[in-house]
Amino acid sequence: MNKLTFIFALLAALSIAGCVTSGGGSSGDDSVASTASLSDSGRGAPQANDSEITSAIQRAFSQDDLLSKSNISVNSNQGVVSLSGRLSARAANRAVSVARAAPGVRRVLWASIEYIPE
Repeated sequence: MNKLTFIFALLAALSIAGCVTSGGGSSGDDSVASTASLSDSGRGAPQANDSEITSAIQRAFSQDDLLSKSNISVNSNQGVVSLSGRLSARAANRAVSVARAAPGVRRVLWASIEYIPE
């Protein structure tokens, strides 16, 4: 029983220490900075709307040698981008990298992918 009490006391102390070091009671500018980083992946830029995100990604795909001939569908919902298409593994990895670089993107997911040989 003494070991169990010790473990609970240790966990409680660690959680309190974690709250103190994570800035639980921060003031002023710190809260503004954390809000900006959550809304736009830490880039500090204004949040782009979903149609702007989709257009930027499609434009970037059309300018990329590997992706320009691929038929990749792009959808965005609150900065979460869903891709679907039929392409090689190399092209799929490149598509995710290119999509992540677009302003306002919070996350990139494959909704549907069919791999083809290179």
